[in-house]
Amino acid sequence: MLDTSITPTMTDAWRDHVSYGDIVSYRFPLAEEGAEGRPKARPCLVLDIEEKGGQRFALIAYGTTSRRRSNVGYEVHVRHRDDYIVAGLNKPTRFVGARRLLVPLTHSDFVICGAIGSAVLGRLDGNPFDALNAVRGRIHAMQDIAEDRRDSRLRISPTGTGQRKVRCTFLGRREVRA
Repeated sequence: MLDTSITPTMTDAWRDHVSYGDIVSYRFPLAEEGAEGRPKARPCLVLDIEEKGGQRFALIAYGTTSRRRSNVGYEVHVRHRDDYIVAGLNKPTRFVGARRLLVPLTHSDFVICGAIGSAVLGRLDGNPFDALNAVRGRIHAMQDIAEDRRDSRLRISPTGTGQRKVRCTFLGRREVRA
């Protein structure tokens, strides 16, 4: 018997249901494309969904079929045929988490398929999904480290305003305020 269940991300209500691990079609801006014309639509991996001010945002990673090493860092590879077909891709693709954007889900550069009304192409599963979780963990850890460094540099005054923490350093025998 055929599975006739409808995936909510593959409908025109996709913005309400999209989550990390989904592959979306988006016109990701590239420096080499310059200002002339619109960037081409490419598959992008949703790394995270955030809500700010009542609006949903997607953190998306650039997808490419190129094997060149020009875009590297925080990569998720979808190499095996079974994996890329399930993900809605035509060929092996790697997603470069080092090249990521936080965009509102209402952004006009999402490319909506006319037949289903959704920008979602598919979803990662298996080993690529496990690799995504590892990349997400590294990105979140780096964000936590950066936030901790910012917090350690700021001292909150009783009024709630931030001030730069003064650190004393010794240069030779003289105290220097940094």
